[in-house]
Amino acid sequence: MFLGLHCSIRQGFLEALNYAESLKARAIQILPYRRHADPEEEDYAGFVQRLSQSSVKRLYVHSRFVPNLALNDERKRLSSTARLSYEMNLAARLNAEAFVLHLGAYSEGDSISSGIDLAARSIYQARQEAEKSVSLCVENVPGGGRRLGGTLEELAAFAETIEKQGAQIPVSFCLDTAHAWAAGYSIADCEGMSRFLKRASELLGKEKIRLFHLNDTRSELNSHRESHSLWGQGVLGFEGLKCLLSAENFRDCSGILESPKPGGAERLNFKKLEELNS
Repeated sequence: MFLGLHCSIRQGFLEALNYAESLKARAIQILPYRRHADPEEEDYAGFVQRLSQSSVKRLYVHSRFVPNLALNDERKRLSSTARLSYEMNLAARLNAEAFVLHLGAYSEGDSISSGIDLAARSIYQARQEAEKSVSLCVENVPGGGRRLGGTLEELAAFAETIEKQGAQIPVSFCLDTAHAWAAGYSIADCEGMSRFLKRASELLGKEKIRLFHLNDTRSELNSHRESHSLWGQGVLGFEGLKCLLSAENFRDCSGILESPKPGGAERLNFKKLEELNS
């Protein structure tokens, strides 16, 4: 698996890339812009040039905002659609492998299917309005409440819905281990992880699963809570993770570590992933 990690852009795109390179990462995930800072064209151009010469081979850009793409409130939905189009443009300018996003929550009183339909239409509209195109990678979430994408079935329904619209948008999937656990998938041991990967391949198509977020968690199984943890300090342990990293069907996928960053603990955690991946 192409291992990498989510890097802060607080000090700029180049500093994030330098950090990934210092860990010998082969992939990197970043946000499309810094908070309260307008993007500068030279920042993007300089980053793209450096990335083309880097040992980091794959770039993923994660949406900065939590989208309201599935709401029946038209004003909020259109605002989110416009923001999504804007961020997709930025991801394309960075030459991202894919733009990672969540589907968001549907409105109270609506159904899952109507929420999925609205999300698909919003994403199609955002893609039409975007000046530049980028592949989309839809991430699973911890589920619970009205949040879409907590189950593999909901992700599959989204893919089918957007395909029926004739949007011809390349859509792949990102599977987050911490989110899967919180959504009720028992992936801590090899049997459970194998069962999860098999079901994901059946519903989503193994060729469309291109990215994993490799996260341990402190949340309980089926709690629908998000609480990322360093590996070895959460409840998942290493058995299921080793099973995932050794799965032949996903050897060409990317695996991104998203973890707390206390001191040098993240560096040690990333090295542990490299050991398990070798």
